[in-house]
Amino acid sequence: MRSGDMLTLQEADRLGRNLLEGLIMLNELFEQGVAVKILDGIAAGEHTERSLILDLALALAEDRRRDIVRKTRNGLESAARQGRTGG
Repeated sequence: MRSGDMLTLQEADRLGRNLLEGLIMLNELFEQGVAVKILDGIAAGEHTERSLILDLALALAEDRRRDIVRKTRNGLESAARQGRTGG
C-alpha cells in the first residue's frame, strides 16, 4: 500500500491475531500514510492516526478471542470427562 491509500476492514480485529499485532499493523500503516476505514464496531469510521477508540477495539477483540478459547477448552474438557469426543 502507498501513502494516500485507504485500507477498509469489516472490524478492527481483522488487523491482527492479537492486540500487539494489531497495534503494530496500525503503526506501520499510519507511518506509510495509509488511512484505515473500519465498517463495524466501536471503532467504525475513517482513521489516519492511532486513537484510544482503535486501541480499545483491538483490546476488546483480543479479550473476546481469549473468552472463546477458554469456553471451547472448557467444553472439550467437559465432554472428555463424560466420555464424549468433541464438544
